Amino acid sequence: MSDANQTGEQSARRNSWTPQPRPEWVQRLNEEGACLDLEGVVPLDSQSLRETAMRNTGLSNFGEDGWREPFEVFVKSLQEEAALNMVGRIMTRAELLTWLELRLRVEEEYRLHPEIADEEIKKPLLITGQGRSGTSALQNLLSADPDNGTLMTWEAFYPSPPPEPETYHVDPRIEKAHALITRWYRVSPELQAMHEFGGDIPTEGIHLQVSSFQMPTWMNLMGQVPSFNAYIFGKGSFLPALEWEKRVLRVLQWKKPRRWVMKSPVLYNLLDVMKAYPDVCLVWAHRDPLRSLASAVNMVGALFWQRSDEPFRSGALDNAVDENVVAMEFNMATDWVQQGLIPQEQLLNIHYAEFIKDQMAIVRRIYDKFDIPLTPEGEAAMQKYLDDNRREKRPSHDYAAGAAEWAKVARKPFQRYQDYFSVPNEI
Repeated sequence: MSDANQTGEQSARRNSWTPQPRPEWVQRLNEEGACLDLEGVVPLDSQSLRETAMRNTGLSNFGEDGWREPFEVFVKSLQEEAALNMVGRIMTRAELLTWLELRLRVEEEYRLHPEIADEEIKKPLLITGQGRSGTSALQNLLSADPDNGTLMTWEAFYPSPPPEPETYHVDPRIEKAHALITRWYRVSPELQAMHEFGGDIPTEGIHLQVSSFQMPTWMNLMGQVPSFNAYIFGKGSFLPALEWEKRVLRVLQWKKPRRWVMKSPVLYNLLDVMKAYPDVCLVWAHRDPLRSLASAVNMVGALFWQRSDEPFRSGALDNAVDENVVAMEFNMATDWVQQGLIPQEQLLNIHYAEFIKDQMAIVRRIYDKFDIPLTPEGEAAMQKYLDDNRREKRPSHDYAAGAAEWAKVARKPFQRYQDYFSVPNEI
C-alpha cells in the first residue's frame, strides 16, 4: 500500500472515532466558557502561573534554569495550538501549578537539608514496554515485595515534605492527589475503562519528569502542542528530565529508603536512561504492538476530548496512534539492543503470554537476572497480591481491533522488531 493510502487509513481511524457524551456539568461549563474571555478568566501565560505558584507556596526558587525555556515554549504552544475549552483550561492550569509548586518545594527541601543530595539511586529496576503488555501488572506485583518501593501517584504530585515510614500509608496527600487525578474520570467517565488512576496506586516515571518541563509524554496529555513537541524532540536529549526525576527520587527515599521499581512506556529515551542510571536493570515487556495500537485512537481521543472540542486537530501523540511513528521508536530501541548500546547484562526481555501464564515465574527470572535476593517474606507478599487480585476490577474496555486490511498494513513497520524479539501476532 502506498504512503498516501497508509495516511488515509490512519486518518480514517481517527475520523471514525466518536466522542462519548460529556457529563451535563462539563457541557454546561464549556458552553458558559464559550461566552467568556477564557484567556483572561483562566490565564495560562507563564508569568501568571509562576507568580501564582510562588504566592501559593511562599517560595521563589524554582531551581536550575534549564526548565524555563521549555516551559515558556510549552505554555505558548498551549495558548496558540491546543484549543482548550473552559474545563480544559481549568484542568491544565491546575496541573501546571502543581508541577511549578512541586519544583519550589523540592528546591526548598534541598536548601533546608543539603544532605539529601548524597542519596544514591542504586540499581533501579525499570519496566518498559508498550501499553497492554503487562507492565502495570508487573509493577504492581513487584511493588508488593516489602523490600521494593515504587513511585506512587501522590508522591509524584506532592513529594515534599519527604514521606516517612510511619505515616506512609495514611499520609493526607494521598487523598489530595486522588481528588486531583480522578478529576479525569469526572470529566470523561469513559477513561475508567481505559486506564486506572488513583492517589494511592503506582505510577510511571514520566509523572515526575513532567515537572522538568522537558519530557513530552505526560505534557502532551495537557493539550495538543505540536510546536512544543518539535522543539523538545529537536533538542535531542531527555537527560535533563531524567536528572530532575533523580533529584525528586532522592527526596522521596531520604526518610523512606527503598529498592526502586519504576515504569515507563517510553522507548525513545533509553540511551538517556542508561546515562542517568548507569546501573539500571531494564525489563522490556513484549506483546503484539497492534494490540495497543488498536485501542490507542480511543484512548488519545478521550484524553483530548476532555479538554478540547477539536481532538486530533494536530499531529500530537502520533507516537501513540501512528503505526509508522510507533514502529520507528520500537526499531530504534531494537537497534540499540543489537548494537550493544543497551547491554544484554542489563536487559531482560519478557513476553506477555509467559507473564500471564505464570507471573511468579517471571518474577523469579527478574530476581535471578539482576541478582536481587528473593526473601520468603517478599515471595509470600507477592503471592498474596496475586491471590487478592485475580480479577480485573475496572470496567472492560471494548474496542475494535481494526479491519483486517489495516492490521495487515500496520504490521509491516513492526516486522523487524517482532522478528528480533520473537513477538507473536495476536491480531
